[in-house]
Amino acid sequence: MVLLTQSTATHKPITEEALQAAGIPARFIDEALRTSRWMEERRITGDVPTDRSSNLHNLQALARRDPYYTFGLSLDSHWDEASLLDLMHRRVGISADPTFTSGQDYIDTLLTITELYRYAQCIGEVAYRTTWPSNGAGESKTSQSGENKRMVEHRPARILCATGHPACLGLMYVPLLRALQVAGCELFSLNTLLGNDSPVTGRQLVIDGPDEGELRQVQGVLLRYHNGNLMHTHQPQYMRAVLRELASSSWRPDLVIADHGWAVAAGLAGFETLAIADCNDTAAFVAAEQGSVEICVPMDDGEPETSTGPVTDFIVKVAGLKL
Repeated sequence: MVLLTQSTATHKPITEEALQAAGIPARFIDEALRTSRWMEERRITGDVPTDRSSNLHNLQALARRDPYYTFGLSLDSHWDEASLLDLMHRRVGISADPTFTSGQDYIDTLLTITELYRYAQCIGEVAYRTTWPSNGAGESKTSQSGENKRMVEHRPARILCATGHPACLGLMYVPLLRALQVAGCELFSLNTLLGNDSPVTGRQLVIDGPDEGELRQVQGVLLRYHNGNLMHTHQPQYMRAVLRELASSSWRPDLVIADHGWAVAAGLAGFETLAIADCNDTAAFVAAEQGSVEICVPMDDGEPETSTGPVTDFIVKVAGLKL
């Protein structure tokens, strides 16, 4: 077997025709072109910093059902190394060549901008909606005339946001959450849930196991906190802890904006969930393929706010929000 150190695939430049064929409307083509070129320039897509060896290592670990790499997801039985590699080629754009084992891999910018458009569309549809099934469950009751009528409530959209990358994706979410607040959405409050509005009754959520720490919220975004620092984690137990607390409250999110294990846990619990993941985060894309999360956008997840700002701008514009 020849072990390659560079992908032999050729990558086509993003064009107006390609974007139109992908289903992006004419009024957003210019913005999509600018955002696509920006993402490639900043290596959010295209020749990204994540090495091929990392992509294969994580994919192979998932094929073995290593719990650290599943993000809490139960994989259907057919997922083996070959089918996972095919999935990541289709959904992310990495090389489908199993003999390519190290060197520069790739995120397909057209796949990213297409999913990013769908991601923004979904946010826009939720943001301005004001009528919801009662308690989020869509219960129905029988009227005096014998008709079944769904119980509804009139209120702003409820949004919960979380990240495993506080210094990168977390900073990308903050202006998006501000725009959602301007649109009238209600953001999840950890302080309210835990009673931390009062220093007497307040409590903390401490998480054991892999990536131990405490749950914190900064500018609307849920994060892992440990030993005085906001920390990285892809594990699902932080989101699970939040959802356990929510089970005894009347507050339910209408939309979860998250990434990695945080997103997978929310999706598995039945909440509409939008995810972002890198090209070595195979489990998140399996979750999208299996229908646990609605959308999973492929993009490098380690870029600073100075790089992700135009990505947020694109989401806000397509969603019909205002910063």
